[in-house]
Amino acid sequence: MQAGYPSSWYAHSVGAHDDYSALSGSQQADVCIIGGGFTGLSAACTLMEAGKTVILLEAHQVGWGASGRNGGQMIRGFVGQEKLARRFGEEGAKAVDAMMWAGHDLIRRRIDDYGINCDLTPGWLEVASTPRQLASLYHHYNEMETKFPDRGWHFMGGDELRATMGGDQFLGGLLSMSDGHLHPLKLCVGLAHGAASKGASIHEHSPVTGIEPGPRVRVMTADGDVTADHLLLAANVHHQLPIRELTGTSSAAASYMMATEPLDSALLDELNPKRYAICDTKKVCDYFRMSSDGRVLFGGRVNYSGRKPKSVQAKLLPRLLKIWPQLEGVKITHEWGGRLGVPYGQVPLIGRVGDNIWFGAGYTGHGVNMGNLAGDMLGQAIAGTSTQHFDLFAKMPKRRVPFGHLSCARWLGQQAVSLAVFYYWLKDRL
Repeated sequence: MQAGYPSSWYAHSVGAHDDYSALSGSQQADVCIIGGGFTGLSAACTLMEAGKTVILLEAHQVGWGASGRNGGQMIRGFVGQEKLARRFGEEGAKAVDAMMWAGHDLIRRRIDDYGINCDLTPGWLEVASTPRQLASLYHHYNEMETKFPDRGWHFMGGDELRATMGGDQFLGGLLSMSDGHLHPLKLCVGLAHGAASKGASIHEHSPVTGIEPGPRVRVMTADGDVTADHLLLAANVHHQLPIRELTGTSSAAASYMMATEPLDSALLDELNPKRYAICDTKKVCDYFRMSSDGRVLFGGRVNYSGRKPKSVQAKLLPRLLKIWPQLEGVKITHEWGGRLGVPYGQVPLIGRVGDNIWFGAGYTGHGVNMGNLAGDMLGQAIAGTSTQHFDLFAKMPKRRVPFGHLSCARWLGQQAVSLAVFYYWLKDRL
């Protein structure tokens, strides 16, 4: 495992990557970015491609947070897209359609441009466990096939699904070959290398201690400071800075994963011969796939209270064995978790405070796609090349908990998220 990263199979398998020194002394840039996850790294790439000077500050290491620990499922669209479409009518609907695959296309382009090896594998299979879920999935299939006929759709009944994923737990599924899965930490370190190769200055182990707003923003760390024309806040749930306009707008949810030992090829072919990423249709969902070295990676949201379970394996393994009982007795080699941002308004938080402080966060589990897209969107807006989609998100109301800067209000917001999840947990069983 690479020193400094939380223990996970991703950290174990990321391989050699660049290290970046902590910020030291006083620096100047067109743009300072706080956060070395998908949003910050994607924005850095876009800004460097636009000819801007960029300094990115990361408190730990590139990809340390949810961007480097998530399920690695590259899923189209974003949570809250129906709300955005309704609010802006025809303009919103067209924007949602335009953004549906834009993050995927961006990721694929950057993988090619920067030579990133992140185990990108095509195919995402959404599976239904109740007749109601199956009917909803079939309706979605018809809608997507009509709107996006060239994206590799295929609807499966029960018999075909059993042959596709080696079990009879689910009634049917919808396959999209334009979605897929990848190694998220490898993507993070690859994007960082790409941005740095174009001249971006990246500083790890540089937690920000303060911000002084103004015509030029000053950002302080323990050993240095950056003065920039623009500041982008891209630390998501790890943001701890006193920007009052952003307090109380989101809560943190916890998601956890585990990895099995490598399996023999015959068993892998029985369980998932095409190596698709798989996710059930429940609001409180389980997601699973095969790794490049032949493991099963299985994840789910097992805790919304912020408290880590004593054993991730104890929570997740029974659910895995219910789907694939063939794995009884297989050793679990890694277990890990992390926090993701859940906006109270159920739409990603993308916008600007004043003239030159920008922010992007709150992707509710769609961070591979939307985190990269949001970073690109913000980078274009800051560079002045395009604000079309940014403006729609910026105009969306930001629902917040009153007095969100107080710890007691944040606790109440966390309980509200827990209650909402419990509601969806009950609904999933109907």
